[in-house]
Order: sequence, then C-alpha cells, then structure tokens
Amino acid sequence: MKRHHIFLGIVMATLFGSMMVAGPVLAKQTLTPEEARSIAEEAYIFSYPMMENYKTYYFRIVAGKGALNAFLHRFKLLGPEFTAIVAPNHDTLYSSAWLDLRSEPLVISVPEFPVDRYYSFQFIDLYEYNFAYVGQRATGNQAGKYLIVGPNQSVPEIPGIRRVFQSESDIVYVIGRILAKDEEDQKLANELQKQCKIEPLSSFLKKTPVSPAPEINFPVYDPGRAKSEHFIEYFSFLLKYVKVHPDDAAALERFRRIGIAPGAEGTLEQMPPEIVEAIRAGAIAGNKRIEAETKVIGSQIAGWNTAFKGFGSREIIRGQYLLHAAGAMFGLYGHNPEENSSLSRHVDSEGLPLDGSKNGYTLRFEKGQMPPAKAFWSMTLYKSPEMHMVENSLKRYVIGDRTQGLKYGEDGSLTLYIQHESPGKALESNWLPATDGVFALALRMYLPDEALRNGTWQPPQVFRRE
Repeated sequence: MKRHHIFLGIVMATLFGSMMVAGPVLAKQTLTPEEARSIAEEAYIFSYPMMENYKTYYFRIVAGKGALNAFLHRFKLLGPEFTAIVAPNHDTLYSSAWLDLRSEPLVISVPEFPVDRYYSFQFIDLYEYNFAYVGQRATGNQAGKYLIVGPNQSVPEIPGIRRVFQSESDIVYVIGRILAKDEEDQKLANELQKQCKIEPLSSFLKKTPVSPAPEINFPVYDPGRAKSEHFIEYFSFLLKYVKVHPDDAAALERFRRIGIAPGAEGTLEQMPPEIVEAIRAGAIAGNKRIEAETKVIGSQIAGWNTAFKGFGSREIIRGQYLLHAAGAMFGLYGHNPEENSSLSRHVDSEGLPLDGSKNGYTLRFEKGQMPPAKAFWSMTLYKSPEMHMVENSLKRYVIGDRTQGLKYGEDGSLTLYIQHESPGKALESNWLPATDGVFALALRMYLPDEALRNGTWQPPQVFRRE
C-alpha cells in the first residue's frame, strides 16, 4: 500500500440532525482571510481521507460503472502484470465490494473456512476508518451471516445473524483477503470466494424488496480541484452520507464558517475573492502538512520502516486528523495493527539504496527469531519507485513461511538471498529474485505477535553480499 493508489471508489446518502441541513451556509459573523486560511487548512486535513476514499469509489463505481452490493472476486494472486495499485501482496486472493446502505441493511455470508486458512473481511466507512472485521482473528473460521447496518438505521436482533456491525456512513468499502498458495490451492480458495455473498436484509428475510434509494448526482472527481479551494465542495457533498461523531462535532461546526456543510452548494461564488484565495492557500498548506507527516508517520526498526500509527479504527486514531490523513496519503485501507503489521525498506545496512544492478544481498533470521506472525509472514520485492512486482525466471515474487523447499542452516537459522542473478543452484531455494535496478522490500506479518509492536522482536539487517 502506498500513496493514494489503492483499489477502487465511494459515496452516498442519509441526512441527520440539526447539523445536517443542506444548502449554502456562510457564517454571518466577520471572517478574516487569516481565519479562513486556518480553518481551510484544518478542514482539508480532516477531509483528505474522505476525498481519497471518494476518488477510489468514483473511478470504480461511477466512471467504471461497477456494481454496488456485490463482490468483485480476483481469482488469481496478483503478480507483475498487475499495476493498478502499488505494492500489492502476492499472498491472498482479493474479494471487494462497495456497499450502499441507504435503503436497508445488508447481510454478508461467509462459508466455513479451514482452520489453517487465513481470511479476513475488512469494513471501512466513508471517513476511512475500519469499523469491523470478519475473519479468522475477529470471528473465527466457522460459517456465518453478518448484518451491516447504516448510521441511522435501527440495529435489529434477527435469528441466524451472528453479529451486527453499524457503520457511521451509508457507503462502506469491504476488502476480503483469503490466503492462497500454489495454483491447486488457489482453486480451493476460489471455491470459498464463490460462497461469499451479499444480499439485502429484505431478501434474507424473504420479504418484499425495499424501494431503491434515490440516484445520486456524483461530482466528477478531479485531482486538481480536490487540492484547491474546491475541496470544500467535495467535503460538503460527502458529509451528506455520514453521521457526525461527537468527537468531530466541534471541528465540523468550525468548518461551517467557510461554507462547509452537508449538501452545501455554491458557497465559493458567494465569498469575497480574498476569502476564496485564503481557502485555496489553506488547502495547499494542509496538503503540505500531510506530505510532511507521511515522512514521520512511523518509526524505524533496524533500518525497516513502520507505519502502524496511521491506520485502523476511529478508536485507534483517536481524533488525530493529521495522522489519519498521512495514513491515507501513505496508502489507503491499512489494517488495524492487530490484523497485519508490515515493514518496508529501501536501503541496505549502510544506508545505501538497494540496487540489483550493483549488488546482491543477504538477510538472516536467527533460530527463534522468525517474523512473529500467528497466521503467516512473507517478504515481497518491488521495483522502485513504481512499487510493482518483478518478472523473473522462477516466477517467485514472494518468499516466506509457505515457500516450499526453504533450506535452514544447521543452527536453525534462515538465510535469504536477494539479488538479480541466481546465487547458484544450491541456494536457489532461498532466493528472492530482484530487478536489475533499485528496489524495495516489504515484510508482512498477518496476525502479528505483540513482540513486534512492543519492540522485543527486531527484524534482521539487509547486508550486501560479498
């Protein structure tokens, strides 16, 4: 995951409460350019994850004419041919869907999964917070039906429903990941994918279908407008489809002073030019602050970069809007840290860029110091800066605990060889082929042990091979 290249689209409707009154809403009190700039900067940072989320929704559902409330299954592991997003994994099959909860709740059905097969369904609201998980860690491997409820709908008790999850928005993105190994194993995983279903609650209850929600006039997503004073138009549009959380109420009330309110239109045209210019300056300043935050969002562990802090639920982010925005800029739809923790690096032990045209490298896990993952771990190599996988003679794009034929040392250690040319037949079992140029490594740990987050486990260094 990395810089706003990720998956696919967003938005929809539900009016709510006294703060959710549509229409132009300019502050009656005097607003100075300095105040407008400051408020716009804060509002841009707050809204950035929502706008990035809308961008993915727009290009998949609106421009791409994708289907709502239905899974899009990818039946093969992603490889070098897949360049639609940056840094995809080569471990899991993806099943994703955009949900529109405006008319009625939806039922998500999953089959029974083998106890040794990792899977997860991650539910993300329009704010870009993870609000629920279904999967091996969160709900177990048994078959089940789960009800997804919109922000202003009642939460019913229904026989046959294992859990009910309520979203803060009418639009929800679901990303399913199912562990798969070789081609034969992928076929087994495909059968599990096909059994994952989405249906309206009325259908589940065998009642008369509910009337569809009104069509929405979606604003065309334009990256230039989204980074200008026009961001307030996108923000006001998106606010129609979320419920205001008490923690955000004060900030959203401030934003009304520059015309941001659910459904507000035409506010820029009513403003003096100096206020419009101040809002533009605030958006630019906000974007620069987010960019700066992405450089410090994580920490370094033995030369590996982490970004645990920028992703997760509302409870994890705890009102840190700049941190949340930096996570979205770094890469949308990051997991909660208890589901997945990933490390990345672009340099060797001496701080020089990893470069397959100049060097080979080794990485050694000592006995008892393998990556602390309850589900699985893997290391993927990407050519940089594109962050796409690299075609190679072995067709090996990832190496990890499921790689067949790995050879361990007599002392129980595991040495990996990372280079463009083969390290020799005897070592190819432990070879991760590299591009003949600059590259990056990603170390993923699914269902990570606390040892990673509390610092008691340290990843190994990457040394140039002599």
